[in-house]
This record gives sequence, C-alpha cells and structure tokens, in this order.
Amino acid sequence: MQPRELSIQTPHLTFAAMEWGDPQGQPVIALHGWLDNAASFTPMAAKLKGIRLIAVDQAGHGLSDHRPAWFSYDVWHYVEDLVYIAESLKLERFGLLGHSMGGVVSTMAAGSVLKDQVSGLVAIDGLFPWPRNPGDAPKALADYINQRRTPADQLPVTRYRSKQQAVRARAMSQFKVSRQSSELLVDRSIIEDGEDWIWTADPRLKLGSPTRFSLEQTLAFPRQMTCPAHMVYVDSGAISDAITQYHEQLPNIHFHPMRGNHHLHMDDQVEAIADIVNSVLGRKL
Repeated sequence: MQPRELSIQTPHLTFAAMEWGDPQGQPVIALHGWLDNAASFTPMAAKLKGIRLIAVDQAGHGLSDHRPAWFSYDVWHYVEDLVYIAESLKLERFGLLGHSMGGVVSTMAAGSVLKDQVSGLVAIDGLFPWPRNPGDAPKALADYINQRRTPADQLPVTRYRSKQQAVRARAMSQFKVSRQSSELLVDRSIIEDGEDWIWTADPRLKLGSPTRFSLEQTLAFPRQMTCPAHMVYVDSGAISDAITQYHEQLPNIHFHPMRGNHHLHMDDQVEAIADIVNSVLGRKL
C-alpha cells in the first residue's frame, strides 16, 4: 500500500505527513518517536481496517520544518503542534496512535487540550512525560542555557560516506531496529550534502530539557483522559518497571505487555498491535 504525501500548513510550521487508507475512514493521527519519522508506521499501515491513518513528521524530524532558532523542542510544544495539525486537517474527532515520544505527546493532548476531540488512544512504549528529581532542576536549567549558547549551525552533525552506512548505523543505534525498518526510517530522514549524507533532523533535538514535570503532574495527564486508552509496551526494561510501579494508579488504561524491542510496531509485534489499533480506533460496525 503506497502512502499519499501530505503537506499540512499550520500558523507556525509546515508539517509533512504520510496518509494511508480510506479517506472516509476513521481518522487517526499517528506520532512517531524521538529522532524517528512518519515512516515508522509503514509496516502497520496495510494491516489497519477502516482507518484513515495520518502519520506526521513531528517538528524538526523527517521532512517537516525545524523550529525557529529562538524556539525550543520541549514536549508541550509538540502538544500545541498537534492542536494546529488537527485544525488544519479539519478533524473534529479523531484517534491518536503514538510511539515513544509520540505516545507521550498523545497522552498529554488527550488528557488536556484535546480531551473532548480524541476518540481513542493507543500508545506504544511511551505514555507519560518522564519526571525529574526536583533536586536536579537547577543543573538541568544551567546545562540547557549553556547548550543553547552554541548556534544551531555549529552543533555536531554526523556524516556518512554512503546511505547504506547510515542504514547500518541506524539499525545498531540505542534503539535497535531491523535492517528493513532502518531503511524505511533513513529514506525519509537523510539528504546528500556534498559527498556525504546527513540527517534532516534538527541537531537541537539532542539538547536537554530545561524543566520537567513532577511525578504527580506527569501522572495527571493519563489519569484525566476520558477516551478508551490502551498502552502496548516491552515487557522488560525501564518503561515496564514504571508501568509495574504505577499501573494501579491508572485504572482507565488497558495495558498490553509484549516481548520485543522498543520499535514493537515496526519489527516484533506489528500484527498484534494492528489488531489493538483496529479494535480501539477503527470504525465500529
């Protein structure tokens, strides 16, 4: 199934997106994870039924605009982006499908500004913004300000001698993916620069965050969601430990532990997750 390429103009940025499925199907906005792009949802797209899947390159990723030099990439700005994206698409009610950072953004939106518009949520290995120890706040702010003193065009840029070298590097990165999945992600996020290949992602995405929510604040977002909400997550690791610790405080969410790696929706559990998405976000017959 070939996607349709979209250009979504908002008051602040232009977003690139990939769209699959029946244009009259149930609209679902899909948000990828940090340093990924909309192609993250390609393996699942053909398995969705009755869904109009709109996978967006989030700001600074893939083919979408970078934020202006004076603007940050703090997570709440992604929530604001989502509001404008939905408005531009003229969607009054829609589902949300988010992976990792995209799951966090989706939960924050569904528990706050878009609560009355979100028909359902499926989050994949990401649910709420990670809290920070309050005592670390002063150093985090100082580090952030010092980092921003370096102009964006002087931040380190990784260069590759070939596209295949980039594919190998992405496959073996911190969040490993298969070679096939790596090719999907790289094709949408790399360009030629002279004799080299470089990522299209904004280098400022790797800067630290100046502040984070407290634990109570971070849990308030999923607690205040009123739509049907499901979370799929890897059954071992840091996220699994957090879910084990806090799931009893989130009775409104259905949890689905699964075996695999962080990109469950691309490599390990594509069909199983597609079944959940169809059940939660698809057209009810």
